[in-house]
Amino acid sequence: MMRQFRSPDAFAAFLRDRVIGTLPGAVHRGVADGADLIKTETKVQIGHYLEGPEAGLPTAPLADRTINERIRMGYTPDDPGLRSGDMRESYGTRVSESALRVDASIGSDDLHAVYFELGRTIYTDKGVNYQPPRPELSVAAIRNEDRVVDGVSRAIVRALEGRPLPNRPVTDESENSDL
Repeated sequence: MMRQFRSPDAFAAFLRDRVIGTLPGAVHRGVADGADLIKTETKVQIGHYLEGPEAGLPTAPLADRTINERIRMGYTPDDPGLRSGDMRESYGTRVSESALRVDASIGSDDLHAVYFELGRTIYTDKGVNYQPPRPELSVAAIRNEDRVVDGVSRAIVRALEGRPLPNRPVTDESENSDL
């Protein structure tokens, strides 16, 4: 349904009273929902080998010594990055305040997550230990970019139409029917 206005002044009043003040909140909501989506997808991927066209894929199989160590420690033998679940659960988001420009960070403060994402090489007197990169966070971000942009766009459109934001995340696929 298209909203109609009696005059340019009525349209300007609508923008001033119902839209301009809601835009920063809509942008914030869209970005926060998108960050949560990427965080959730990252957590889902951990413990699985990834395949696809993205850089760093397919991920390398675990080394035999890693599989043996996992078994010795009582973990499943072949679930990359998933032992106790602590690293997976360490992922979080930070979102700046509501504004027309909102920044979000998705990641972990667990160094194991950094090494897991980027890989690492350790030189010791016993030799070289190489851990290949497993770009879980990068892949989740790339694979969900369109959904995040679409969610932010939907939140902004709702604000421009003077409608409230839905209770569920604006990145939810079922939201399309509401526009």
